[in-house]
Amino acid sequence: MRAFVMAAGYGTRLEALGEEIPKPLLPLGGVPLIGFALEKLAAIGVKEAAVNLHHGAEKIRSALGDYAHGVHIHYFHEPEILGTAGGIRNAEAFLCERNEPFFVINADALCGADLKTALAHHQQGDFLATLILRRSTEAQKYGVLEFDEAGRLRKFLDADAPGIPQGELSQAMFTGLSIMSPEMLSHIPAGVASDISTQVYPRLMESGARVGAVLSDSYWMDVGTPSRYLQANMDVMSGEYAPDFSWPPKGFLLIEGPPMNWGEGGIEPPVLMGPDVVIQKNAKAGPFTAMMAGATLGNHAVARESIVFPGGMVDENAILKRCIVGPGAMASSGSGEVREMVFLRGRERSKMYDA
Repeated sequence: MRAFVMAAGYGTRLEALGEEIPKPLLPLGGVPLIGFALEKLAAIGVKEAAVNLHHGAEKIRSALGDYAHGVHIHYFHEPEILGTAGGIRNAEAFLCERNEPFFVINADALCGADLKTALAHHQQGDFLATLILRRSTEAQKYGVLEFDEAGRLRKFLDADAPGIPQGELSQAMFTGLSIMSPEMLSHIPAGVASDISTQVYPRLMESGARVGAVLSDSYWMDVGTPSRYLQANMDVMSGEYAPDFSWPPKGFLLIEGPPMNWGEGGIEPPVLMGPDVVIQKNAKAGPFTAMMAGATLGNHAVARESIVFPGGMVDENAILKRCIVGPGAMASSGSGEVREMVFLRGRERSKMYDA
């Protein structure tokens, strides 16, 4: 099978962090975020995937190459961004070449859903597309969908399907993960930007097209803001989210158990340690801190529930909680503890937000 991985977004909710590092390349537990999507696909037998590119295109292409995380990658560069539907239509020749269903997955969301079960439902129901849904208190924020007991979608946002549903309706939200049959692409306009949620699925609902729905109770996280990015890192370290591959990656060590000495300082697990990390005199990392390759904690510095990118440094005596220190950046706190800040090289530190 083949797949389409959405990686062309601007990462605007990440603000300055997204400008410096394309969202698909953000290190999550030492692995680029897009690597989780590719590994998930590889685990169910996907050999080739289309990856659309726009913002940070060359950085992503350079980082992944033509083969990464067990998947051969075919890039589709969009000089003008084509949106969540237009990007898929742009890769039509590749996705439909074998005349079989294909997966659609976001590069910026973690999801533990069972794709094999979803594929079986898609094929058994002869659906045009099948959406993987989840129950969530955030459903109103992301948009409410309804499906019946036969696993057929009956409502997408404000659009209702005609006909009588089988059994009672249940409400959920869309995870962004789906399976599409090749015929689905004929419902997406070619050569123009379009959005799958506002322009395609509502029309399909109202036309009575067969769209399936599979409910998953597995972990899901939209890693689109600094705060959610931090939480996802902590979830990987705690085991709340279990990756579809062997983790941590080569060169990294997940330290668990009681507090211990490390270098001239100490760590309070869990802590993810990359290669060549330096913890200076009386400094402390953790709990739930990720120290990337070459990261440094200065004398008496503390980093809790934080991420220090490669080459990043927490200045001596600085105390951080829920902070991100970017590549090669220096984080200072002055007097007292600093919370929920992003430190980037050559920029003023900025406050995190969630949206």
